[in-house]
Amino acid sequence: MGPSEPLAAPAAAPAPDCEREWREYALTWLRQHLGDRAPTTMRIPTYFDASALEGDGPIAIFPFSTSGDEPAEHWVVVGRTEPNYYPRWGLTADEAFRVHLGTRFMLVVGVSQADEAERQTYDPRADLDRILAQIYPGEPSLKASLAAMFRVGAKRHTVCRCRIGGEDVFVMAGDCPPGFYRRTELPPHVVYRLHLGSLLVQEAKDKD
Repeated sequence: MGPSEPLAAPAAAPAPDCEREWREYALTWLRQHLGDRAPTTMRIPTYFDASALEGDGPIAIFPFSTSGDEPAEHWVVVGRTEPNYYPRWGLTADEAFRVHLGTRFMLVVGVSQADEAERQTYDPRADLDRILAQIYPGEPSLKASLAAMFRVGAKRHTVCRCRIGGEDVFVMAGDCPPGFYRRTELPPHVVYRLHLGSLLVQEAKDKD
């Protein structure tokens, strides 16, 4: 994204009764970042009352299509958060919300991609066998491979791809809280952000 001038967000938190103000804010923000490819209209938003991320608040997520000869489907996230936009990726609004939370978490905490030398030292089969022995005893992992690796401080989060019970899945492994995702059509970094966002949502629910 290119540089942009400061843009004042509406005073009211995102909600149906102030949709017009937030819609105009989102369109203006997108024009600053997409230029001629920015949309002129957006579809009905989805609202989230709390972000589950400290410092953020209510959020609105608008689906839109870029302008031009080859329009592409996207989401734009605005509200009491750092605005951002994402490819649609076939996500639901709830999934897009979680991807946004995961993205924000990565930026705030300083998550980075591991280098190739570190990737070469990792054995996905050993890690997956350990996880499966705890969660699905007796279920082997087939075609295990490393899809992505991230550094979170001194910890190493990995996204592995394998076949379990005749189904291809992504598995969050390494020092990352484990998780299984069937959305193997998604890029691994998107699944990782989705996982982080889901962990934040669950943590917020557990506190309620």
